[in-house]
Amino acid sequence: MGYRSYLYLRKTGRNLYLFEANNSLPFFWIALIDKTILKKYFQDWQKSLADQEVGNQQNFEQFSELNPNSITISEQALDMNSSKSRIFLQKHFPEAIPLFDDFITFIKAQFETDDKLEIDITQLSAFYNSLNNFYNILDNELNAIEADNPADIKFLVIEDLIGQGTGFVMSENKEFSSFLSYQKELKSRKNTVIVEKQKFNKKSLTIAIILFLLCPIFSIIAYKMYKDEGLTAMIALIGILNLGFYCFSIWSLNKEINNFLEKRT
Repeated sequence: MGYRSYLYLRKTGRNLYLFEANNSLPFFWIALIDKTILKKYFQDWQKSLADQEVGNQQNFEQFSELNPNSITISEQALDMNSSKSRIFLQKHFPEAIPLFDDFITFIKAQFETDDKLEIDITQLSAFYNSLNNFYNILDNELNAIEADNPADIKFLVIEDLIGQGTGFVMSENKEFSSFLSYQKELKSRKNTVIVEKQKFNKKSLTIAIILFLLCPIFSIIAYKMYKDEGLTAMIALIGILNLGFYCFSIWSLNKEINNFLEKRT
């Protein structure tokens, strides 16, 4: 199932769930907050955890009830941060603009008096080693937006503007799934296979070299057995396996060498 996160509107007496994500925080959601909001949220969260550790259960339960691991965004903050983030996207990722514009327009249309937009990261926070690690990763993403540095953006994947952009439409939000921009990206997502860039692995290279060096030894052993006993099922099996190890080691060597060269460029 993975670690879920949710974007929803907290309304009087109920929550209206709009989007969900799995094992990540979609970039469009991050684009709705700023460093001030992030810092306040994590300071409050750290204090609540400290209350829990010292046994102040009443304070911890009070905070958890009012702030269930959710980052709160006012309508005013939504307007300001989405405008700032749109400028960044328009400059560096213009292909994301149609979906981002519809995303923002739709959310604003759902607002009523006293509503708050919230990002629930209860499950997702457990994905990281520590609270500080999670904070630093999100803070770095906001720094990249403020510094106008697209190279440091980690959460936006242009090839998947649904999974890493808007998040997935929830059952209470069927209206957005009919938007043309969403339909276009959904179709593109189904037709695109996102290939993770291979990284150089020193351990894999070492294993491939050892296998390659061992192959001639087994070739000699198989040949001597053939000279002494003739062709038997066992010798044929050893020969076939040795040929397979030759192919595998050569393929692995070639792959790791290419990955190493790509790393240096």
